Amino acid sequence: MVTLCLGFAVQANAQDWKEILSGVAKTVVGDKTTTATSIVGTWNYVGPDCQLKGDNVLTNIGGDAAGGEVEKKMEGIYKKAGLNTIQYTFNEDKTCSYTIKGKKVQGTYEFNAEAKTITIKAGKLNLKTTAHIVTLGSNMSFLFDADKVLSVVKTITGAASKLNSSASTINALASKFDGMMIGFELKKQ
Repeated sequence: MVTLCLGFAVQANAQDWKEILSGVAKTVVGDKTTTATSIVGTWNYVGPDCQLKGDNVLTNIGGDAAGGEVEKKMEGIYKKAGLNTIQYTFNEDKTCSYTIKGKKVQGTYEFNAEAKTITIKAGKLNLKTTAHIVTLGSNMSFLFDADKVLSVVKTITGAASKLNSSASTINALASKFDGMMIGFELKKQ
């Protein structure tokens, strides 16, 4: 433990403590707790989430100026599309459902333990979406590549016409960061 603390102290000059602790939590805790059993349950929308990926690590940038700007824009988009009311349920038998604007959509899912992704096939057309996920306690980050997030939101909500004007804004923000992931945070019931 002392060695671990000394290692952080040496790096503290180069990095902000919040950044170090966030990275350690996601790398050490997130990778170990994001399992097939940790996602089982009912999850409710909390708010937008924005993270960067690199070297197989997701780093939360929501507190940074750019991350905060993206999350603020996404909150408006999610509200417009009704995504801010979404509730997911993942069952042990790999069936799932999500409820949005009072409509329930049934489907199935596959969890990839190595990549920490979940692929959901749902609806009458069996539409497929894949998200990167990180579970920490009773919270789950549900993230998509920034250049695909609006397409995913349109697929989930069916609100294509309401989102077209937001696409250029999100694309401009996402282009500032290589590997930006945008999505939302869920809380377990």
